[in-house]
Amino acid sequence: MRVAIISDIHANFEALYTLKDVFASVDKVVCLGDIIGYYCQVNEAIEYIRELGAICVLGNHDNFLVNGCPKNSNDAVRFGISYAQKVITSSNFAWLSSLPLLWGGLIGERAFLLVHGSPWNPLNDYLYSNNPALRGLYEFLGYDVIAFGQTHRGLRINVKKPLIINPGSVGQSRDIKAHACAVVLDTEKLAIENIQRPFNADKVIDIAKSKGAMDWVYKHLV
Repeated sequence: MRVAIISDIHANFEALYTLKDVFASVDKVVCLGDIIGYYCQVNEAIEYIRELGAICVLGNHDNFLVNGCPKNSNDAVRFGISYAQKVITSSNFAWLSSLPLLWGGLIGERAFLLVHGSPWNPLNDYLYSNNPALRGLYEFLGYDVIAFGQTHRGLRINVKKPLIINPGSVGQSRDIKAHACAVVLDTEKLAIENIQRPFNADKVIDIAKSKGAMDWVYKHLV
């Protein structure tokens, strides 16, 4: 089975839609959270993920929308959540609210553990490549694949079981600017294909600026 693994869309439908041929070529799509936040194509992004029938978990920005944004959040975070509150449909809000913090189960006869941050702290942990906590993931021996997002940076570790994957960010990559990042996993071979697709960052910026975003919107896109 071929599985597309994505994360951190951040209401950037321009980026998400560049992956349409990838989604058409796989058997299942997995989304590791933060469908909303930062940018302004809120309903477009959520509805596309719903149409794909993706397996999803809740991200921290998704949680901010559902349960409230911390008062000490920066301007970019507050803008994304405030805008989403204004435009999200009741159906999409209910769907987002229903997402689990973790998901564990079989995909293509492989056992997956899916989370946004980490299994220990699903919403707030950041497992960068130099984080010693990554070693703790090898304690989850019952899983073939552990996938997480949050950092907006890709990470693949396959020296031993489980295979550890961070696909990077679709909507705000910090590996390569203005590219939608994802991975496709062959569950039979546990082989990974890295995906990096350019998208129209100017359109994303123009939409956000027209809705009141400040100059922070240029960061990570240009």
